[in-house]
Amino acid sequence: MRHFIVFFFVMAGLIPASLHAQKKPKFKNAADLETKQRVFVTAGPDVGLVIPTDFGARTNVRYQDTLFRLSPQVRFRLGMCVRTDFSKKFSLQTGIYYIERVYEAQVGKANAIGSGIQSLIYNNSFKYIGFEIPVMGLFYVQLGERWFLNNLLGFSVEFFPSSVKSISSDTTVAYKVYGARNSWVVPSVKAAVGFEYRTENAGYFYLGGQFHRPFFPIFDGFIERKNPEPYGLQTSELPASGTYFSIDLKYFFPPGKKNKFFER
Repeated sequence: MRHFIVFFFVMAGLIPASLHAQKKPKFKNAADLETKQRVFVTAGPDVGLVIPTDFGARTNVRYQDTLFRLSPQVRFRLGMCVRTDFSKKFSLQTGIYYIERVYEAQVGKANAIGSGIQSLIYNNSFKYIGFEIPVMGLFYVQLGERWFLNNLLGFSVEFFPSSVKSISSDTTVAYKVYGARNSWVVPSVKAAVGFEYRTENAGYFYLGGQFHRPFFPIFDGFIERKNPEPYGLQTSELPASGTYFSIDLKYFFPPGKKNKFFER
């Protein structure tokens, strides 16, 4: 919660700065206006529903007849998006985002083929918080007078404040869970596609989907027994890829003046 509060105030500070960047000086003639408005900046909030995927990750480990599982859960990402239009077809998009991931750890007796848990022994979860700064190229395809198809491709850098652990105070629980980060900064590749509707006075509205793939696991998960005796330590390492799909909703504030560059 503390990380989220700090992030909220950072975004609140970015909004006035982004809007101030849209203010253009007065020009002496129409030729100067046409030249200077080739670069156009706009900004707004961006909210996404994060749907994690196990692509490239090992989520289950079997030790004799015991199955260890670490499963990512659906969560959210929230941030401030800043976009710079360089032409009618190309823009550069960046921002800063707070992303919350939740992982569920389970231990149980494996079924006959070892692919699932037959009887559950332990179940717990923990949050893994990150902050993301993406840089993406945006290519427009104009579908109508106000509708645009947006295609984005680029990369991002995620920052993770710390490792995490979850140890139950219940003395009857035999296991504990750790999330040991591999690095405090993790680069990722990103791709997105979506539709944008533009109005003259109410701003721009965007709805689309995004794929996010880190270059290496964001952390290694460990599920261990609190007391190794009499079964041994039974340590299981489960790397978390951090890969996800997201459904994104963006709103861009109306510009201070009409964007002459995008007139038909």
